[in-house]
Amino acid sequence: MKDESIEKAIKNAILGDEVLFNKFIENIYSELLPKLIVLTSSVDSARDVFIQSIQKFWERFVIKQEQLPENTVAYIYRMCKNAWLMQKRNQWNMVMLTSEPYSYQAVDGSDHFLLESDQAVKDSEDLYRQKALTLALEQMSEKCKQLIEAELDKQVKLKDLQDELGYHNYQSLVQAKYNCKKRLAKMVFGVLKELKKL
Repeated sequence: MKDESIEKAIKNAILGDEVLFNKFIENIYSELLPKLIVLTSSVDSARDVFIQSIQKFWERFVIKQEQLPENTVAYIYRMCKNAWLMQKRNQWNMVMLTSEPYSYQAVDGSDHFLLESDQAVKDSEDLYRQKALTLALEQMSEKCKQLIEAELDKQVKLKDLQDELGYHNYQSLVQAKYNCKKRLAKMVFGVLKELKKL
């Protein structure tokens, strides 16, 4: 669907006629579904993040009537990717590490004990590292988050973020990404030390 068609669909939706907007959503969903399945590994999860993103899209561009982005399809895909990453972060926030080296506690208060073996030690260490990464990422600037998350998403090219994040040239973008990764590594190390003190 061309940008003029999207604008028309949104104008009609603002006036209460949602037929074109619904058609626009169906087209975007069909176009993005294969990418979303690769991202989330499931049709259900792909549908969930798409619905969340379209609700936010509706709020911003129909209710608040903000200016549309230049590439609406890419914008909605990025919203979906962010929604998926937030879900994954929230799953880790539901885990509370305990002082026991072979256990963790779910937020509902139930204890989960790992078998005391080499695999259990490895799993416990992985749990600490992943929790530390989640906590450290939350403390980073929005630009750094986007640069690091873009690296995890193989469908996003670093060059595509240059204008969006306001970098004058590609070299400064690459340098910023390097600085963010360095800062993240240092923060993860610090958070990991704190978690292991618990």
